[in-house]
Amino acid sequence: MQPIRILYLIDDLWSSRGGSEQHLLWLLNNIPDSEFEKHFVIFSTLWHPEPSILEHQPLVLGERYGITRCSWLRRLWALNQLIRKWNIDLIQAFSPMGEFAAVLASSLSLRCRVVGNRRDCGYDRRLKYRAINRLSRFFGTKYIANSEAARQAAFRNDRTPLESITVIRNPVATNRIQEGLRVPWEREKLPIPKKAQHGKIIGMVASVRPIKDYSSLIRATKIVLEKIPDTWLLCIGEPQENHKKELQHLADELGISERILWYGGIDNPLTIIPNFDVAVLSSHSESFSNSVLEYAVAECPIVVSNVGGLSEIIENNQTGFVVPPQNPQVLAEKIIQLLENPELGKTFGKRAKESVFEKYDEKKILEQYLNYYKSIVNT
Repeated sequence: MQPIRILYLIDDLWSSRGGSEQHLLWLLNNIPDSEFEKHFVIFSTLWHPEPSILEHQPLVLGERYGITRCSWLRRLWALNQLIRKWNIDLIQAFSPMGEFAAVLASSLSLRCRVVGNRRDCGYDRRLKYRAINRLSRFFGTKYIANSEAARQAAFRNDRTPLESITVIRNPVATNRIQEGLRVPWEREKLPIPKKAQHGKIIGMVASVRPIKDYSSLIRATKIVLEKIPDTWLLCIGEPQENHKKELQHLADELGISERILWYGGIDNPLTIIPNFDVAVLSSHSESFSNSVLEYAVAECPIVVSNVGGLSEIIENNQTGFVVPPQNPQVLAEKIIQLLENPELGKTFGKRAKESVFEKYDEKKILEQYLNYYKSIVNT
């Protein structure tokens, strides 16, 4: 039986740490070669080459044809030629501009299908992205959303027909978990102040940018410190430097700057997550979170904001706490409750781990992808 020829396409690739990037690499690693012939193209630029990315031998069109506006049509034509050369059956695009390029290039080839991603709840409403989202559906594009919340947002914001959107959630990635938990760092070995190693640690794994709402978490930490003084906030994630400076200024105003530890981004936060006494995600918009899956795998007590698909992962009062977004007072109350009741946190953590392995087992999610690809190609 001839394998299905699939092209994975992204516009730019900055690192392997973002959710979409992790998911793209997971698919490249796990979709079986026996049934699929996989190709990987970066339409514009690979900004920060890493071994984990380069192992997949991406073809970077920006390196060959430039990344100026004038070169865009050359890259588009090159993509069209690759589709023809490789006899591509299906393109899965992982970025708005990548989706736009895929739609145009495939329409010239008149043979392959395009699958776009809907992995957010509409927080980035720039005009060009809205135009792309609305345009692509007229070309018969199908979509994968990683949560029901993202599916509904695509319909609400762009009038994407619900029947064209299939929900396939992110998996609990076995290799990443095994790698991260193989030798987790003990607190005494963490590069944090010694006095922090013996206190309570509130942790969040999220890029430092406005949508993740670190400001609410910092304000909540101020409230927690009034009740539990020996508490520290550990922030793990790539920073937007201007926003980080704003947050540091906020911490200075609140008088808690020495209690906030800015760790920066790391490849596999699971080496550190088991050290969290409470794991938080305070985003004010989120579709589905790999960080929360990893919190659950590490059996952390979890508090998340009630946005997007986070309540699809965490069941309030059963596997963690789900709190109103942008409400530091309630966020602080739930963190305090977990810090003061470690047995409750252990119960939540064990339930959360069982839940995510049951719902998002890697083999189950992979099977959903295989069946989906086959159904799209054979339609």
